[in-house]
Amino acid sequence: MIKKKIVIATGGTGGHIFPAYSLANYLKNKNFSIRLTSDKRGSYYLKDYNNFKLVKIPSSPLIKKNIFKFFYSFCIITFSIIKSLSILIFDRPSLILGMGGYASFPTCIAASILNIKFIIYENNLIIGKANKYLLPYAYKIFVSYKEIEGVPKKFLKKVNIIGNII
Repeated sequence: MIKKKIVIATGGTGGHIFPAYSLANYLKNKNFSIRLTSDKRGSYYLKDYNNFKLVKIPSSPLIKKNIFKFFYSFCIITFSIIKSLSILIFDRPSLILGMGGYASFPTCIAASILNIKFIIYENNLIIGKANKYLLPYAYKIFVSYKEIEGVPKKFLKKVNIIGNII
């Protein structure tokens, strides 16, 4: 039987990494082929877990404080989208799961460009910036809490309450 491939794109903090890791373990036990993407910060948390393929993607928030920092962060994000495109083209996953954080943004945008369905997950009461930018392109939005703030009404039909992933 051919395993379905899933890419889990996650931010670099523990609040993003640990739910992504739990989800990856669950899906691996259900016979899915899993690949994780994160940035340097996320790879630090995952360095002791060798049971998943991890791809480091450079990341940066979009810094608007001055023109030089803006240009630099824009270049990093653009490079990360291109790297994500190459990963997705060669890996051909069935689905992308974006776990939030700016390190998940390039992979989800690449999925959108390639018409690969992606689902975003938000485990906070207020939707994060990366997930907010991804709302129009996401196939579904999984949330931990019914009372989530920051999701425009036109996207509420995409919202599914699943609770916290632990």
